[in-house]
Amino acid sequence: MSYITREDGVRFIIPSYRDVLSVKKPSLLKREVLLLASNYGEYIALQKKGVNQYEIAFSPDPGALLGETVWDYFKRPRDLIYCEVIPNTSEAVLVIVKSGSVYLDGSFPIDSISEELVIFQTQENQFDIYLYGDVPVSQTPEEGKFSFDANSVKSFTVLDKPAFPTLPVVKAFQLQLVDAVLKTQGIGVLPIKQISLIALTLGLIWMGWMYIKTHQKEITLPQAFVNAVNPYQAYINKLTSPNPAAQIHVIVNDIALLFTIPGWYPATLSYSAADNKGYITSVKSMGGRTNLLYGWAAKNNIKVGIKPDGFYLTAALVSGNRPIPTTIYKLDHVVANLIDRLSFVLSGNPVAISAYSDQGKYIETQITISFTNISPTTLNIVGQELRMLPLVLSKVDMTVSNGSLSGSIVLTALGN
Repeated sequence: MSYITREDGVRFIIPSYRDVLSVKKPSLLKREVLLLASNYGEYIALQKKGVNQYEIAFSPDPGALLGETVWDYFKRPRDLIYCEVIPNTSEAVLVIVKSGSVYLDGSFPIDSISEELVIFQTQENQFDIYLYGDVPVSQTPEEGKFSFDANSVKSFTVLDKPAFPTLPVVKAFQLQLVDAVLKTQGIGVLPIKQISLIALTLGLIWMGWMYIKTHQKEITLPQAFVNAVNPYQAYINKLTSPNPAAQIHVIVNDIALLFTIPGWYPATLSYSAADNKGYITSVKSMGGRTNLLYGWAAKNNIKVGIKPDGFYLTAALVSGNRPIPTTIYKLDHVVANLIDRLSFVLSGNPVAISAYSDQGKYIETQITISFTNISPTTLNIVGQELRMLPLVLSKVDMTVSNGSLSGSIVLTALGN
């Protein structure tokens, strides 16, 4: 469910996608926002996080952001866990905030709450924890309940009354149509005031430069060379790559698009991050002529290539980069958490783990997820289970048959 409706009719949104966008040019930001909105929903909430960073959430429905509203209600702690039972149901509202950003929010079965929290059991966080109702979380070890290491808890509060029924609606956290938000933020519109200020500044700089030029003296400045290398730079570089959940979502959407080729259908699809060429799809004719294929490809900005075994389409796998990571998780916990998540989606034993590889300041492993005869919708759910994990999409290979997908996804997991 993409939202929870309170008894008074207020709708709290669980975004289909959250991200932090880092762009320097407003025009590029607008283009990326519009592209993501076409995939994740036309209603957005946009908050400026830094000089060139924006925190953004997307949804196909209007309403108020659930996670951010809860975070604001509890005075915006840096790390927060809030869990409250929904009356007359077997579910609970769960919100997790890390480093001031919403990590997870939504309505979850009560018996799955522990699985969502296990990845934090050994992390160096300082959570403010707020609970209401019979949730499977306790301050001290208790059979059948989840508990944190004392060093991970800043405060632990069992509320004497529910918070959800009285959460105020904060204007800053309400989702609105993307065009209205961009206009309000001045993104993609002509900045008259800024242009005037720049012109004035340039004029003053030119006048100053002319003065210096007529009064300059030759001087020699000492040169200093500082080589400061972040030992975790390789780890940071890998995890500021595109989010695998977003990449798989784009692939699923594009598979649906490929079925609109007049007289043609997709047969295979492959992607390799090492090639950096986007994904390649082989297509077969059902009687359609090549002019229809070329015309469709040109309309959708997709390249057509010919090989000895047939026609191939190449398309960019567009997705925004992730923000700089600030935490290294235990790799065993990352792998275990992913396996647990996928067990709810794929049957059997779909995950294969390679040997761990020591990279100095971190270790990594290759994870292969195999699937047979699943729907594109199921593949999209698989992709969403990768959210918020330190994973990099390395490779995708699949065949398409009668609308079903079979193949594998290869991920690189990083940790310590």
